[in-house]
Amino acid sequence: MSKLDREQALLLMSLANDLPEALPNAAVSARIHSRILASIDAEPLVGHALRSDEGDWAPLLPGITIKTLLKDAARGSQTTLWRLQPGACVPPHPHSRDEECLVLEGSIILAGVEYRAGDFVFARAGERHGEISSPNGALFLIRGESVPDASVLAQLRS
Repeated sequence: MSKLDREQALLLMSLANDLPEALPNAAVSARIHSRILASIDAEPLVGHALRSDEGDWAPLLPGITIKTLLKDAARGSQTTLWRLQPGACVPPHPHSRDEECLVLEGSIILAGVEYRAGDFVFARAGERHGEISSPNGALFLIRGESVPDASVLAQLRS
């Protein structure tokens, strides 16, 4: 086994939490450490990041603003934050794709059930659900189909 193969084997064993009984000497450890740091520097661990103070909140419906976190045009999906002011309502609508909703602050009411911070709601593609209301306001994360802009929603309602 070559020196490089041995170092790779030690690295893989350590990542798999299966270290040999005798640890490598200081020189081998230093080389492994350098290779780990070089691989971290070579490939970013984060493909996309958006800080909480970045991005724009856009009005969608009365009392509702959304902030797009990630959009995948090829799949027709996106991840968004929704802020509902007290009394705001999302009208009934169908889903062409699966949708995941995580309530972060406040609460929402869907089909007579109140969901609070930390609650998760899932809607399957093809489902249509009733109005989502928020008597006291809410912030939630939605991962699902792309949201039409306000002008498209206005056309749908008329």
